[in-house]
Amino acid sequence: MLRYICTSLLLFALSWTAFGQDYTQSGSERERQNIEGKEGTPLKKKEKIPYPDKKKGTELGIDISRFLIPVFDEDRFALEAGVRSNLGKRTFFAGTLGSETVSFDDKSYTYESTGFFVRAGIDYDIFVVDEKGNNDNILIGLRYGYALQEHEAGSLTIDEDYWGDYTSSISPYTLNTHWVEAVFGLRSEVLNNFYMSWMIRIKAKISSGNSEILEAYTVPGFGNGSNDFNLGFSYVLGYQIPWGNKKK
Repeated sequence: MLRYICTSLLLFALSWTAFGQDYTQSGSERERQNIEGKEGTPLKKKEKIPYPDKKKGTELGIDISRFLIPVFDEDRFALEAGVRSNLGKRTFFAGTLGSETVSFDDKSYTYESTGFFVRAGIDYDIFVVDEKGNNDNILIGLRYGYALQEHEAGSLTIDEDYWGDYTSSISPYTLNTHWVEAVFGLRSEVLNNFYMSWMIRIKAKISSGNSEILEAYTVPGFGNGSNDFNLGFSYVLGYQIPWGNKKK
Protein backbone atom coordinates (compact mmCIF):
# COMPACT_ATOMS: atom_id res chain seq x y z
CA MET A 1 0.00 0.00 0.00
CA LEU A 2 2.77 2.43 0.97
CA ARG A 3 4.69 1.51 -2.18
CA TYR A 4 1.58 2.28 -4.29
CA ILE A 5 1.16 5.67 -2.61
CA CYS A 6 4.83 6.58 -3.07
CA THR A 7 4.80 5.46 -6.69
CA SER A 8 1.66 7.42 -7.46
CA LEU A 9 3.11 10.57 -5.91
CA LEU A 10 6.30 10.15 -7.94
CA LEU A 11 4.35 9.66 -11.22
CA PHE A 12 2.19 12.69 -10.42
CA ALA A 13 5.27 14.84 -9.79
CA LEU A 14 6.90 13.72 -13.06
CA SER A 15 3.71 14.31 -15.06
CA TRP A 16 3.29 17.80 -13.54
CA THR A 17 6.86 18.67 -14.48
CA ALA A 18 6.45 17.39 -18.05
CA PHE A 19 3.15 19.11 -18.83
CA GLY A 20 4.07 22.28 -16.99
CA GLN A 21 7.17 22.85 -19.17
CA ASP A 22 6.72 25.39 -22.01
CA TYR A 23 8.39 23.79 -25.05
CA THR A 24 7.61 26.75 -27.33
CA GLN A 25 10.40 28.75 -25.71
CA SER A 26 14.08 28.26 -26.19
CA GLY A 27 16.29 27.38 -23.29
CA SER A 28 17.83 30.86 -23.27
CA GLU A 29 14.37 32.47 -23.21
CA ARG A 30 13.27 30.36 -20.25
CA GLU A 31 16.49 31.18 -18.44
CA ARG A 32 15.99 34.91 -19.06
CA GLN A 33 12.45 34.78 -17.64
CA ASN A 34 13.64 32.86 -14.58
CA ILE A 35 16.29 35.52 -13.92
CA GLU A 36 13.74 38.31 -14.35
CA GLY A 37 11.40 36.54 -11.96
CA LYS A 38 14.12 36.33 -9.33
CA GLU A 39 15.27 39.92 -9.84
CA GLY A 40 11.81 41.43 -10.26
CA THR A 41 9.60 43.13 -7.72
CA PRO A 42 10.38 41.83 -4.22
CA LEU A 43 7.69 39.92 -2.36
CA LYS A 44 5.51 42.07 -0.14
CA LYS A 45 5.69 41.46 3.58
CA LYS A 46 2.57 39.97 5.08
CA GLU A 47 0.59 42.81 6.61
CA LYS A 48 -0.02 42.58 10.34
CA ILE A 49 -3.71 42.36 11.20
CA PRO A 50 -4.66 45.27 13.51
CA TYR A 51 -6.56 44.53 16.71
CA PRO A 52 -10.27 44.80 15.82
CA ASP A 53 -12.84 47.05 17.46
CA LYS A 54 -14.48 44.52 19.76
CA LYS A 55 -17.38 45.37 22.03
CA LYS A 56 -16.48 47.12 25.27
CA GLY A 57 -18.42 47.00 28.49
CA THR A 58 -18.77 45.57 31.97
CA GLU A 59 -19.69 41.92 32.35
CA LEU A 60 -21.47 40.45 35.36
CA GLY A 61 -21.15 36.70 35.59
CA ILE A 62 -21.57 33.62 37.74
CA ASP A 63 -19.29 30.59 37.86
CA ILE A 64 -21.56 27.60 37.26
CA SER A 65 -18.73 25.13 37.86
CA ARG A 66 -19.07 25.84 41.61
CA PHE A 67 -22.45 24.07 41.54
CA LEU A 68 -20.70 20.84 40.53
CA ILE A 69 -18.47 20.72 43.63
CA PRO A 70 -21.02 18.77 45.77
CA VAL A 71 -21.15 16.12 43.02
CA PHE A 72 -17.47 15.31 43.60
CA ASP A 73 -17.24 16.31 47.28
CA GLU A 74 -20.55 16.26 49.12
CA ASP A 75 -19.00 17.94 52.16
CA ARG A 76 -18.37 21.22 50.30
CA PHE A 77 -20.66 23.95 48.93
CA ALA A 78 -19.46 27.09 47.12
CA LEU A 79 -20.75 30.13 45.27
CA GLU A 80 -18.81 32.54 43.06
CA ALA A 81 -19.71 35.65 41.05
CA GLY A 82 -17.49 38.01 39.11
CA VAL A 83 -17.12 41.22 37.17
CA ARG A 84 -15.03 41.97 34.09
CA SER A 85 -14.60 45.45 32.63
CA ASN A 86 -12.55 46.97 29.83
CA LEU A 87 -9.56 49.07 30.83
CA GLY A 88 -8.48 49.48 27.20
CA LYS A 89 -9.13 47.92 23.82
CA ARG A 90 -7.62 44.58 24.82
CA THR A 91 -7.06 44.82 28.58
CA PHE A 92 -9.60 43.97 31.28
CA PHE A 93 -9.99 44.30 34.99
CA ALA A 94 -11.31 41.04 36.43
CA GLY A 95 -12.58 40.48 39.95
CA THR A 96 -14.47 37.72 41.76
CA LEU A 97 -16.18 37.29 45.11
CA GLY A 98 -17.21 33.95 46.54
CA SER A 99 -17.95 31.87 49.60
CA GLU A 100 -17.43 28.27 50.61
CA THR A 101 -18.52 26.03 53.48
CA VAL A 102 -17.25 22.62 54.55
CA SER A 103 -18.71 20.24 57.09
CA PHE A 104 -18.02 16.56 57.65
CA ASP A 105 -17.89 13.91 60.34
CA ASP A 106 -15.85 10.77 59.74
CA LYS A 107 -16.25 9.43 63.31
CA SER A 108 -12.65 10.09 64.40
CA TYR A 109 -12.58 13.67 63.11
CA THR A 110 -15.26 16.33 62.74
CA TYR A 111 -14.51 19.53 60.89
CA GLU A 112 -16.39 22.70 59.96
CA SER A 113 -15.32 25.75 57.96
CA THR A 114 -17.04 28.76 56.52
CA GLY A 115 -15.47 31.71 54.74
CA PHE A 116 -15.24 33.99 51.74
CA PHE A 117 -12.61 34.97 49.20
CA VAL A 118 -11.84 37.76 46.73
CA ARG A 119 -9.68 37.77 43.61
CA ALA A 120 -8.62 40.72 41.48
CA GLY A 121 -6.30 41.17 38.53
CA ILE A 122 -5.74 41.98 34.89
CA ASP A 123 -6.47 40.04 31.69
CA TYR A 124 -4.97 40.64 28.25
CA ASP A 125 -6.62 39.55 24.98
CA ILE A 126 -4.21 37.86 22.54
CA PHE A 127 -6.90 36.92 19.99
CA VAL A 128 -6.55 39.05 16.85
CA VAL A 129 -8.87 38.02 14.02
CA ASP A 130 -9.91 39.73 10.79
CA GLU A 131 -13.60 38.89 11.09
CA LYS A 132 -16.29 41.51 11.34
CA GLY A 133 -18.46 41.16 14.43
CA ASN A 134 -16.18 38.69 16.20
CA ASN A 135 -16.00 39.70 19.87
CA ASP A 136 -14.33 36.55 21.23
CA ASN A 137 -11.22 36.62 23.40
CA ILE A 138 -8.25 34.43 24.24
CA LEU A 139 -7.10 35.70 27.61
CA ILE A 140 -3.97 35.48 29.71
CA GLY A 141 -3.74 37.18 33.07
CA LEU A 142 -2.67 37.45 36.69
CA ARG A 143 -4.68 37.51 39.92
CA TYR A 144 -4.16 38.23 43.59
CA GLY A 145 -6.34 36.18 45.92
CA TYR A 146 -7.28 36.49 49.58
CA ALA A 147 -9.45 34.22 51.72
CA LEU A 148 -10.77 34.66 55.25
CA GLN A 149 -12.36 31.68 56.96
CA GLU A 150 -13.34 30.43 60.40
CA HIS A 151 -12.81 26.75 61.01
CA GLU A 152 -12.80 24.26 63.85
CA ALA A 153 -12.36 20.62 64.70
CA GLY A 154 -15.23 19.76 67.02
CA SER A 155 -13.65 16.47 67.98
CA LEU A 156 -10.40 14.62 67.36
CA THR A 157 -10.02 11.00 68.31
CA ILE A 158 -6.76 9.04 68.21
CA ASP A 159 -7.28 5.31 68.64
CA GLU A 160 -4.83 3.65 71.05
CA ASP A 161 -5.42 0.13 72.33
CA TYR A 162 -2.77 0.21 75.06
CA TRP A 163 -3.19 3.67 76.61
CA GLY A 164 -6.79 4.14 75.53
CA ASP A 165 -8.27 6.50 72.97
CA TYR A 166 -7.24 10.16 73.09
CA THR A 167 -9.96 12.72 72.44
CA SER A 168 -9.53 16.46 71.94
CA SER A 169 -10.98 19.41 70.01
CA ILE A 170 -9.93 22.72 68.47
CA SER A 171 -12.19 25.71 69.06
CA PRO A 172 -13.26 27.98 66.18
CA TYR A 173 -10.66 30.51 65.07
CA THR A 174 -9.92 32.68 62.02
CA LEU A 175 -7.51 31.74 59.26
CA ASN A 176 -6.43 34.05 56.41
CA THR A 177 -4.63 32.99 53.22
CA HIS A 178 -2.95 34.93 50.39
CA TRP A 179 -2.03 33.59 46.96
CA VAL A 180 -1.37 34.58 43.33
CA GLU A 181 -2.74 33.04 40.14
CA ALA A 182 -1.71 32.77 36.50
CA VAL A 183 -4.76 32.30 34.29
CA PHE A 184 -5.49 31.27 30.71
CA GLY A 185 -8.93 31.10 29.16
CA LEU A 186 -11.34 31.50 26.28
CA ARG A 187 -14.34 33.85 26.17
CA SER A 188 -17.01 33.76 23.48
CA GLU A 189 -20.13 35.80 22.70
CA VAL A 190 -22.87 33.19 22.20
CA LEU A 191 -25.75 35.67 21.95
CA ASN A 192 -25.83 39.45 21.75
CA ASN A 193 -23.94 40.62 24.88
CA PHE A 194 -24.17 37.14 26.47
CA TYR A 195 -20.83 35.42 27.01
CA MET A 196 -19.54 32.01 28.03
CA SER A 197 -15.96 31.67 29.24
CA TRP A 198 -13.73 29.11 30.88
CA MET A 199 -10.40 29.58 32.61
CA ILE A 200 -7.59 27.40 33.90
CA ARG A 201 -5.95 28.74 37.06
CA ILE A 202 -2.48 27.92 38.39
CA LYS A 203 -2.41 29.04 42.04
CA ALA A 204 0.63 29.59 44.27
CA LYS A 205 0.22 30.22 47.99
CA ILE A 206 2.06 33.23 49.44
CA SER A 207 1.17 32.89 53.11
CA SER A 208 -1.37 31.37 55.48
CA GLY A 209 -1.70 32.74 59.00
CA ASN A 210 -2.35 30.43 61.99
CA SER A 211 -2.37 27.31 59.81
CA GLU A 212 -0.04 25.58 62.30
CA ILE A 213 -2.92 25.32 64.80
CA LEU A 214 -5.23 23.51 62.38
CA GLU A 215 -4.55 22.94 58.70
CA ALA A 216 -7.51 23.91 56.53
CA TYR A 217 -9.25 21.06 54.75
CA THR A 218 -9.86 23.50 51.92
CA VAL A 219 -9.25 27.25 51.54
CA PRO A 220 -12.13 29.16 49.88
CA GLY A 221 -11.11 30.07 46.33
CA PHE A 222 -7.70 28.40 46.63
CA GLY A 223 -8.41 24.71 47.19
CA ASN A 224 -6.54 22.09 49.20
CA GLY A 225 -5.14 23.85 52.24
CA SER A 226 -2.12 21.54 52.59
CA ASN A 227 -0.81 22.35 49.10
CA ASP A 228 1.43 25.26 48.14
CA PHE A 229 0.21 24.99 44.53
CA ASN A 230 -3.27 24.16 43.26
CA LEU A 231 -4.88 23.92 39.84
CA GLY A 232 -8.34 25.43 39.37
CA PHE A 233 -11.02 25.70 36.72
CA SER A 234 -13.86 28.18 36.16
CA TYR A 235 -16.80 28.18 33.74
CA VAL A 236 -18.65 31.49 33.69
CA LEU A 237 -21.93 32.62 32.17
CA GLY A 238 -22.19 36.40 31.98
CA TYR A 239 -23.99 39.39 30.53
CA GLN A 240 -22.00 42.39 29.33
CA ILE A 241 -23.41 45.87 29.83
CA PRO A 242 -22.05 47.74 26.80
CA TRP A 243 -20.44 51.16 27.06
CA GLY A 244 -17.82 53.18 25.17
CA ASN A 245 -18.62 51.63 21.81
CA LYS A 246 -18.48 53.60 18.57
CA LYS A 247 -21.78 53.97 16.74
CA LYS A 248 -21.64 52.36 13.30
